[in-house]
Amino acid sequence: MYTVSLPPIGEGIQEGEIVKWNVKPGDTVKKDDELVEVMTDKITVKIPSPVAGKIVKTLVSEGETAMIGDAILEIDSPDESNSPTGEKNVEPAPKQEVSINTDEKISNVKATPAVRAYARSKNVDLLKVKPSSPDGRITKEDIDSFTSQKPVEAPKPASVAHEGDEIITPTGIRKIIFDKMTKSKQIIPHFTITDFIDTNNIEKSIKQYAGKRYLSFTAFFVKAVSAAFKDFPKLNAVYNENNKTYTIKKTYNIGVAVDSPTGLTVVVVRDVASKSIFQISDEIKDMAERARTGKLQLQDVQGSTFSVTNIGSIGGIMATPIINYPEVAILEVNSRTSAFVNGELKQGLYLTLACDHRLIDGAEAARFLGRLKEVLEYPLLYIGD
Repeated sequence: MYTVSLPPIGEGIQEGEIVKWNVKPGDTVKKDDELVEVMTDKITVKIPSPVAGKIVKTLVSEGETAMIGDAILEIDSPDESNSPTGEKNVEPAPKQEVSINTDEKISNVKATPAVRAYARSKNVDLLKVKPSSPDGRITKEDIDSFTSQKPVEAPKPASVAHEGDEIITPTGIRKIIFDKMTKSKQIIPHFTITDFIDTNNIEKSIKQYAGKRYLSFTAFFVKAVSAAFKDFPKLNAVYNENNKTYTIKKTYNIGVAVDSPTGLTVVVVRDVASKSIFQISDEIKDMAERARTGKLQLQDVQGSTFSVTNIGSIGGIMATPIINYPEVAILEVNSRTSAFVNGELKQGLYLTLACDHRLIDGAEAARFLGRLKEVLEYPLLYIGD
């Protein structure tokens, strides 16, 4: 019997939600046939079969979450020599589980995905449950024993649902956004600063190349932040929660928020400083199209060091963005509008910068935004044509 475990999917990814099984018990599969679609906090990936054989049992249901290394499927295969266990029903090795609390404690907890889900349904912290098995693995019975000893709390009053009301339970990509945005706001003390920029020269540049070369409006902002990082490197950093440190990145990998049918996706333009604005425009266009058709690769969404979001293409004069954890800053490009600047009516837009106040002071953020204003109002002087 071959036990298939959830394989390593990408750097920093510890778990994935089983979105869709492409096989069922009794099916025969070849090696590299697609078994299952797994959604992470970055992308949905398809896991191929490592062996040929007959599907015996799926161990994790659709909608449940499995940790990297968890057993998810059993295959009756003649190629048992490749199995990590070589025998049936051997539990996977213990892994780190992140407990859901603000100080991000990490503890070695032995429990299957089904048991973890059961604990969540009972509102039980697995760190407080004493395992009864010799190997230290927690079972449903251990959870039941814990809850029977725990004083029953009075139920909290819930909001009253009326006829016609709709209850929304975040699932899939919406649940991932739910969790990530919650983590960002819980951990990072945000502050925002806004300034108005004149976009006249950007619009002239786009018109100049119309019909000759594709030039994206968003690409100007992506390129501009890389120019500003040279004087303000701390804004191109990531936060390390485990040891409470920051890493200033020397390569500028800029995330660009894309509105796709499945939800917000951040695609990554790598090494922006080495690319022309035309290359950046083409890459954003290509990845945005693939995001909308579900064809992104894992490398398209990993490793961003700063993010740019252009909600202004949809509407809204101004917004306050949430930092894309574990980055330390994000730039919001708002809708084009007009404003009086030094008594003169200008056409342009408001830029909003959100920062991690533990690393970046207000004065530094203001200077960075001022530098962006210089670059964007005279783009050909700084980022070429």
